[in-house]
Amino acid sequence: IIIILVFSSPGVYSVGADRVSVNVTEGDSVTLPTDVTTIQHETIKWYFNDTRIAQITGDLSRICTDVQCNEGTERFRDRLKLDHQTGSLTIMNSRTTDSGLYQLEIINTGRDSEKIFNVTVHVGSAAERDKIKGPSEEKERESDSGLYSAAGAGICVGVVLLIVTAAGVIYYRKRLQARRY
Repeated sequence: IIIILVFSSPGVYSVGADRVSVNVTEGDSVTLPTDVTTIQHETIKWYFNDTRIAQITGDLSRICTDVQCNEGTERFRDRLKLDHQTGSLTIMNSRTTDSGLYQLEIINTGRDSEKIFNVTVHVGSAAERDKIKGPSEEKERESDSGLYSAAGAGICVGVVLLIVTAAGVIYYRKRLQARRY
Protein backbone atom coordinates (compact mmCIF):
# COMPACT_ATOMS: atom_id res chain seq x y z
CA ILE A 1 0.00 0.00 0.00
CA ILE A 2 2.81 2.40 0.88
CA ILE A 3 4.54 1.74 -2.42
CA ILE A 4 1.38 2.62 -4.32
CA LEU A 5 1.08 5.91 -2.43
CA VAL A 6 4.69 6.86 -3.13
CA PHE A 7 4.45 6.10 -6.83
CA SER A 8 1.00 7.63 -7.31
CA SER A 9 1.72 11.03 -5.75
CA PRO A 10 1.57 13.27 -8.82
CA GLY A 11 4.18 15.98 -9.11
CA VAL A 12 5.70 15.45 -5.69
CA TYR A 13 9.19 14.82 -6.99
CA SER A 14 9.09 16.59 -10.34
CA VAL A 15 8.65 20.11 -8.97
CA GLY A 16 11.64 22.23 -9.84
CA ALA A 17 12.51 25.86 -10.02
CA ASP A 18 13.49 27.37 -13.34
CA ARG A 19 16.93 28.94 -13.22
CA VAL A 20 17.77 31.96 -15.32
CA SER A 21 21.27 33.40 -15.62
CA VAL A 22 21.37 37.16 -16.10
CA ASN A 23 24.48 39.29 -16.76
CA VAL A 24 24.45 43.05 -16.29
CA THR A 25 27.08 45.78 -16.35
CA GLU A 26 27.61 47.77 -13.17
CA GLY A 27 25.49 50.93 -13.21
CA ASP A 28 22.87 49.51 -15.60
CA SER A 29 19.34 48.50 -14.66
CA VAL A 30 18.12 44.94 -14.93
CA THR A 31 14.53 43.66 -14.80
CA LEU A 32 13.76 40.20 -13.46
CA PRO A 33 10.41 39.17 -15.01
CA THR A 34 7.71 37.11 -13.30
CA ASP A 35 5.98 36.02 -16.54
CA VAL A 36 2.72 37.06 -14.85
CA THR A 37 0.63 39.33 -17.08
CA THR A 38 -1.61 40.80 -14.38
CA ILE A 39 -1.48 40.14 -10.66
CA GLN A 40 -4.91 39.05 -9.49
CA HIS A 41 -4.96 36.69 -6.53
CA GLU A 42 -1.25 36.01 -6.41
CA THR A 43 1.20 37.04 -3.74
CA ILE A 44 4.64 37.66 -5.20
CA LYS A 45 7.73 37.63 -3.01
CA TRP A 46 11.32 38.37 -4.02
CA TYR A 47 14.35 37.21 -2.02
CA PHE A 48 18.04 38.05 -2.39
CA ASN A 49 20.26 35.39 -0.86
CA ASP A 50 17.34 34.25 1.37
CA THR A 51 16.42 37.78 2.56
CA ARG A 52 13.03 39.09 1.45
CA ILE A 53 13.55 42.30 -0.52
CA ALA A 54 10.12 42.85 -2.13
CA GLN A 55 6.53 41.68 -1.89
CA ILE A 56 3.23 42.51 -3.55
CA THR A 57 -0.25 41.05 -3.12
CA GLY A 58 -2.88 40.80 -5.85
CA ASP A 59 -5.20 43.29 -4.18
CA LEU A 60 -2.22 45.67 -3.71
CA SER A 61 -2.89 45.75 0.05
CA ARG A 62 0.72 44.80 0.80
CA ILE A 63 3.53 46.29 -1.26
CA CYS A 64 7.03 46.61 0.09
CA THR A 65 10.59 46.87 -1.14
CA ASP A 66 13.91 46.60 0.67
CA VAL A 67 13.70 48.55 3.95
CA GLN A 68 9.96 47.97 4.51
CA CYS A 69 10.26 44.23 3.79
CA ASN A 70 13.26 43.22 5.85
CA GLU A 71 13.32 45.29 9.01
CA GLY A 72 15.67 48.06 8.00
CA THR A 73 18.36 46.49 5.82
CA GLU A 74 19.23 49.10 3.22
CA ARG A 75 21.28 47.14 0.72
CA PHE A 76 19.17 48.33 -2.24
CA ARG A 77 18.15 51.72 -0.82
CA ASP A 78 15.92 53.41 -3.45
CA ARG A 79 17.23 51.12 -6.23
CA LEU A 80 14.40 48.56 -6.39
CA LYS A 81 11.26 49.03 -8.45
CA LEU A 82 8.38 46.57 -8.24
CA ASP A 83 5.96 46.56 -11.18
CA HIS A 84 2.47 46.78 -9.63
CA GLN A 85 0.85 45.02 -12.59
CA THR A 86 3.22 42.06 -13.13
CA GLY A 87 5.33 41.88 -9.96
CA SER A 88 8.55 42.04 -12.00
CA LEU A 89 11.53 43.42 -10.09
CA THR A 90 13.88 46.05 -11.51
CA ILE A 91 17.25 46.69 -9.90
CA MET A 92 18.46 50.16 -10.86
CA ASN A 93 22.06 51.37 -10.80
CA SER A 94 23.34 47.82 -10.27
CA ARG A 95 26.46 47.20 -8.18
CA THR A 96 28.82 44.24 -8.07
CA THR A 97 27.49 43.53 -4.55
CA ASP A 98 24.09 42.90 -6.17
CA SER A 99 25.45 39.70 -7.74
CA GLY A 100 23.82 36.59 -6.33
CA LEU A 101 20.66 34.51 -6.32
CA TYR A 102 17.30 36.21 -6.58
CA GLN A 103 14.39 33.92 -5.79
CA LEU A 104 10.91 34.66 -7.07
CA GLU A 105 8.05 33.00 -5.22
CA ILE A 106 4.55 33.23 -6.69
CA ILE A 107 1.89 32.06 -4.25
CA ASN A 108 -1.46 31.33 -5.83
CA THR A 109 -4.24 29.13 -4.49
CA GLY A 110 -3.17 25.60 -5.36
CA ARG A 111 -0.43 26.60 -7.80
CA ASP A 112 2.70 27.95 -6.19
CA SER A 113 5.75 28.41 -8.36
CA GLU A 114 9.34 29.45 -7.99
CA LYS A 115 12.01 30.88 -10.26
CA ILE A 116 15.64 31.58 -9.46
CA PHE A 117 17.70 34.26 -11.16
CA ASN A 118 21.47 34.02 -10.94
CA VAL A 119 22.46 37.66 -11.44
CA THR A 120 26.07 38.57 -12.18
CA VAL A 121 27.04 42.24 -12.20
CA HIS A 122 30.22 42.89 -14.19
CA VAL A 123 32.46 45.95 -14.05
CA GLY A 124 33.11 47.49 -17.45
CA SER A 125 31.80 49.17 -20.53
CA ALA A 126 29.06 47.95 -22.85
CA ALA A 127 31.70 46.61 -25.27
CA GLU A 128 33.31 44.57 -22.48
CA ARG A 129 29.87 43.34 -21.41
CA ASP A 130 29.21 42.02 -24.92
CA LYS A 131 32.47 40.05 -24.74
CA ILE A 132 31.54 38.60 -21.35
CA LYS A 133 28.06 37.47 -22.29
CA GLY A 134 27.56 35.56 -25.45
CA PRO A 135 24.15 35.57 -27.12
CA SER A 136 23.17 32.26 -25.56
CA GLU A 137 24.34 33.18 -22.08
CA GLU A 138 22.16 36.21 -21.54
CA LYS A 139 19.13 34.23 -20.49
CA GLU A 140 20.00 30.63 -20.05
CA ARG A 141 17.22 28.49 -18.68
CA GLU A 142 17.94 25.32 -16.87
CA SER A 143 15.44 23.21 -15.06
CA ASP A 144 16.12 21.42 -11.83
CA SER A 145 13.26 19.01 -12.46
CA GLY A 146 15.70 16.31 -13.57
CA LEU A 147 17.47 16.56 -10.24
CA TYR A 148 14.21 16.38 -8.35
CA SER A 149 13.04 13.42 -10.43
CA ALA A 150 16.28 11.57 -9.71
CA ALA A 151 15.95 12.38 -6.01
CA GLY A 152 12.36 11.16 -6.08
CA ALA A 153 13.38 7.92 -7.77
CA GLY A 154 16.12 7.46 -5.18
CA ILE A 155 13.64 8.00 -2.37
CA CYS A 156 11.21 5.52 -3.94
CA VAL A 157 13.95 2.89 -4.26
CA GLY A 158 14.95 3.53 -0.64
CA VAL A 159 11.35 3.10 0.55
CA VAL A 160 10.96 -0.13 -1.44
CA LEU A 161 14.22 -1.49 0.03
CA LEU A 162 13.09 -0.52 3.52
CA ILE A 163 9.75 -2.31 3.05
CA VAL A 164 11.42 -5.42 1.63
CA THR A 165 13.90 -5.45 4.53
CA ALA A 166 11.10 -5.04 7.08
CA ALA A 167 9.12 -7.84 5.44
CA GLY A 168 12.22 -10.07 5.52
CA VAL A 169 12.80 -9.39 9.22
CA ILE A 170 9.14 -10.10 10.04
CA TYR A 171 9.22 -13.33 8.02
CA TYR A 172 12.46 -14.43 9.71
CA ARG A 173 11.08 -13.73 13.22
CA LYS A 174 7.83 -15.60 12.48
CA ARG A 175 9.85 -18.60 11.29
CA LEU A 176 11.95 -18.53 14.46
CA GLN A 177 8.83 -18.38 16.62
CA ALA A 178 7.25 -21.27 14.68
CA ARG A 179 10.34 -23.43 15.28
CA ARG A 180 10.33 -22.72 19.01
CA TYR A 181 6.76 -23.96 19.48
